[in-house]
Amino acid sequence: MKKFLFIGIDFSKSKFDVSVLESIEQKNVAQATFENTQKGYKECLKWTSKQSKIKREDWRFCGEHTGLYSRGLSEFLGKKDLFIWLENPLQIKRCSGVKRTKTDRFDSLVIAQYACRYIDKAIAYKPAEKEIDALHLLVAYRSRLVKTKVALEVSANEMRRVIKRDATARFIYESSMREIERIKKQISDIEKKMHKTVMTSRLKENYLLINSIKGVGMQTAVMLIIQTNNFENFENARQLACYCGCAPFPNESGTIDKGNHISRLANKELKVLLSQCALSAMMHNDEIADYARRKIAQGKPRRVVINNVRNKLIQIVFAIVKSKIPYRENYVNLLEKVA
Repeated sequence: MKKFLFIGIDFSKSKFDVSVLESIEQKNVAQATFENTQKGYKECLKWTSKQSKIKREDWRFCGEHTGLYSRGLSEFLGKKDLFIWLENPLQIKRCSGVKRTKTDRFDSLVIAQYACRYIDKAIAYKPAEKEIDALHLLVAYRSRLVKTKVALEVSANEMRRVIKRDATARFIYESSMREIERIKKQISDIEKKMHKTVMTSRLKENYLLINSIKGVGMQTAVMLIIQTNNFENFENARQLACYCGCAPFPNESGTIDKGNHISRLANKELKVLLSQCALSAMMHNDEIADYARRKIAQGKPRRVVINNVRNKLIQIVFAIVKSKIPYRENYVNLLEKVA
């Protein structure tokens, strides 16, 4: 059996902790801490090479997917043709049993042990395209601005009620409204930048295909491209529905059957966007509206109908991306053709 060296990494903003294992039974574990910088990455490689005689091509780095914190080292190792596997933090936590200790070094050991046990499930990290990374940053910035705008609008509406009799309230209201208009301009500029980024890259084709669906707007199309890595990370609509928390799963134990339920484990941001698309499609998309009416006629609760529409939209998105045929009225038969 081929022998691997398992390197567990616990990332944080300024540093990362490392544990090195050759087998799950190993008692004496080498551990170290490095700066989360280019200098720290080089020092980590030098240190790791001194811990074992196993060749570099058989090193298996494993860490939690923590966004920007894990990105630097992952890209550095990728350029060195070294294998790094980024796993969902919840997956590692639930597979590691009950733990009473909580330190960064201990967490890196837990990650190394996880990699050793589940090496057959290891998937090499692939950096996203620079356009997808750019869109991700723009979407996050837009989200922060939208939250700020909503907070200011709530405050402005409260001040509006008393501006006739309170000069201070009038000042706050007028200042808030000016700031809201400025933020609206920023949001508009960000959306133009997002559109330009998509339209000048190879993401354009899938973006236009998704946008052709009545009820699905720019934000949802962009988010779908980001979260699916331009539809390279999901093989079918069911997988994406699970990721979005829209796919129903059975809930039964012994003689008790509670029926099918969706899971709370989901990308909530994408789920919210799909819910908004579902409501829009039920009003403006004849095919989806007919589908929703049939479900309502069957006695389905409104929340179930909305979830059914979310799933329907995900199926249509996958069908369109796979077939490269834009959405059109009475889009019947396409799902069967590409199934």
